[in-house]
Amino acid sequence: MWTRGEIKSYARDFLRKHYLKAFLVCLIALVLGGGITNNGGWQNTIHNDESFFHKNDISVSIGNPITNFGLKKMGFPYKFKIARGFIPIGFSFSLLFTIFVGSVIEVGKVRYFLKAFADDEANVGMLFSTFNNEEYLGIVKTQFFRGLYIFLCTLLFIIPGIIKSYEYRMVPYIISKDPNMPYDEARKESRYMTDGHKWNMFVLDLSFIGWNILGALFLGIGGIFVIPYEEASFARLYNVLSGHDNEEIEPEYKIN
Repeated sequence: MWTRGEIKSYARDFLRKHYLKAFLVCLIALVLGGGITNNGGWQNTIHNDESFFHKNDISVSIGNPITNFGLKKMGFPYKFKIARGFIPIGFSFSLLFTIFVGSVIEVGKVRYFLKAFADDEANVGMLFSTFNNEEYLGIVKTQFFRGLYIFLCTLLFIIPGIIKSYEYRMVPYIISKDPNMPYDEARKESRYMTDGHKWNMFVLDLSFIGWNILGALFLGIGGIFVIPYEEASFARLYNVLSGHDNEEIEPEYKIN
């Protein structure tokens, strides 16, 4: 049985040597939409500001702290008005971008961490290693159904949706090794791996709240510096649950 202390200690030791590269991977993934699916669900990059409704338009803001910070520093507003009729178009574009880009980036991100654990030479380019003819469609399909199942469960009942998000938490890690695994098999394997561990995984997530609150105090975006810590911790957890924690570099990760 794994312990939270062991998982986080391993992640800290890893980041002492690789923090800068890991941070860059997480930052790029966040900007491109692959850093917002840690809970297994779908999140749009644009959200409504319900306090600012007009007859024919609505105020919206970009739901990405990096974008908001950059716009603010450049003197541009990060809240703006758009016609109500544009909302469905914007939502559709955001959802499609998440499915066809963000979800694939997420798999590239976890692939980087798994590779970096075994090989100090793992590079940031692994983030985009999933965009190829052999892997791309399989990843999109599996990630789509994963998000869909969690979304539908959440619509019915919040608690079962949360449970499902932890049940399928390991799917990106599984398909980072075998991108063409049938999506139902990937979900089945994730259910098997997380059986009996979901509560401890939830507590592991909660253990980062203090770091995120502290990070948010710094210009409102300090929380992004904690993301590599979280990612390294859950990548380590995958290795433990899958029995790969003591293995050397595997052939699947030897990507040029």
